[in-house]
Amino acid sequence: MNYVWFRYLAQTAPWLTLVLLIVMFVFLQDVMAPLPAVGFELPAPGVADSAQPGLVALLLPGDIEGAQTEGTLVFFDDARYVLSDSAGVEEFAGRLEDRAMEMNCDTLTLLADRRVPAGDLMQVMAIARSRRLAHVQLAEKRD
Repeated sequence: MNYVWFRYLAQTAPWLTLVLLIVMFVFLQDVMAPLPAVGFELPAPGVADSAQPGLVALLLPGDIEGAQTEGTLVFFDDARYVLSDSAGVEEFAGRLEDRAMEMNCDTLTLLADRRVPAGDLMQVMAIARSRRLAHVQLAEKRD
């Protein structure tokens, strides 16, 4: 008698698994929906033919969805800095100078989102010039 019960269960197990899987997907449908994302308008990664990429900094606006900082975010050398924070600006300037000396490079390429204020771009350019970087390139996204 126990053998018949086991045989019946073995025949229906794949179907029970399929039903449980479908029920699980139905209940998790809302959880599996994609979350809204933030799109950035960044320039192409290539630089001009005559220019050699040296140091690269990425600038993003701080007022994007989900961000809890005010001011422009600067990503450089695997670190994040906020331009509205004076201590962060000094740390960025020091790290920029150190990397320029390590790489023996005098060029900084700025990749910036379109929504970054021009004043923040000028501030980063002034920081680079104050740290003896001779050239600052601004990359643009062409439509």
